[in-house]
Amino acid sequence: MARRLATLAVFVVVAALHFVLSVAGQVLALRVAFDSQPGGTPKPLETAVVRLAELLLAPLIVIQNVAPRLSTPSGYLETAVTSASFGIAAAGMLWLLHRRPAVRRP
Repeated sequence: MARRLATLAVFVVVAALHFVLSVAGQVLALRVAFDSQPGGTPKPLETAVVRLAELLLAPLIVIQNVAPRLSTPSGYLETAVTSASFGIAAAGMLWLLHRRPAVRRP
């Protein structure tokens, strides 16, 4: 039971963290773009969040080719699906780490 709760907790935390960072990057992207024009200097933290969101949302290129109907004007549905995928991957990795090794008989 504890293992299932740990797996669920990892899924929720990773998916939520991915979604929040991705949306923050999308929201700050325009601001950083305007601040980086001549005469302006973008804040380092905002730039870092936007760059991190670029990396986290890189799988969207594949998702748009595989499932074009998933595309929405705001992009939040694709972000949610990508976040859930990262959460599933993290939960799967935790399950693999806690899996009992196969017993080999001589």
